[in-house]
Amino acid sequence: MKCPICGETLRPGKKDPNYLLCYSCKKKFKAPQKRKSDQGEEQRYSNIPPKAVREKREREMKKAYDDMLAVEDNRSRRKRAKMAEPEPEEALYDDDYDDYDDDEGFSKVPIIILGIAIVIAAAVVVYLLMT
Repeated sequence: MKCPICGETLRPGKKDPNYLLCYSCKKKFKAPQKRKSDQGEEQRYSNIPPKAVREKREREMKKAYDDMLAVEDNRSRRKRAKMAEPEPEEALYDDDYDDYDDDEGFSKVPIIILGIAIVIAAAVVVYLLMT
């Protein structure tokens, strides 16, 4: 290899063979290294595990996530089942009202209107009695 500055032949250094020295211009240059990919060896990075390890961890994480979702499903099913079963004391009083459901088809608007009408009627009666 030749020196890029003066064109003389570069010689390996005695102390460090990784550097090439030019004796005419007194400069040193780092020797080019052979790449591992040129040797047919796969380049590895220190922070990325091999593919088999990554796939194993991914399978473990997916299984753990599915198990977590299954536990949440079981808990919510148990809560719904407990809420659906009436307590024994309530069962004695709710026999007549089995068909009635609070959540379906019931509106609060008529009760609000009735409450306002009662307050207005009471105000009119109080006004008439005061005069």
